[in-house]
Amino acid sequence: MSLTEQMVLREVRRLTRRELRLWVREGWVRPAMGESGPVFDEIDVARLRLLCDLRKEMALSPDAMPVVLALIDRLHQTRRDLRLLMEVVEDQPDHVRRAVLDRLRARTGAEAREVE
Repeated sequence: MSLTEQMVLREVRRLTRRELRLWVREGWVRPAMGESGPVFDEIDVARLRLLCDLRKEMALSPDAMPVVLALIDRLHQTRRDLRLLMEVVEDQPDHVRRAVLDRLRARTGAEAREVE
């Protein structure tokens, strides 16, 4: 799905044109650039909704925004990495999968005991 600036503003009603352009300029959202301007996709729209929540609902300051966005981006990357790791483990023979799960259980049990 490719959306123009105007389409995004219709889609995300809490967003103003000024905010959209500022957030693109700040690099908080990174649309592709088309011949007639920025072109937004579904991920951009989701991020814009998140930005609206952070700025308007949670009153997060502009100074804090880059830190929060970096942490959110890292969290999403970690989730993608874990999903890929799970797929790789699932492709392994049964004995390898069992060994990995046993080792994981042993580690998480040991870490839980260390916290107590």
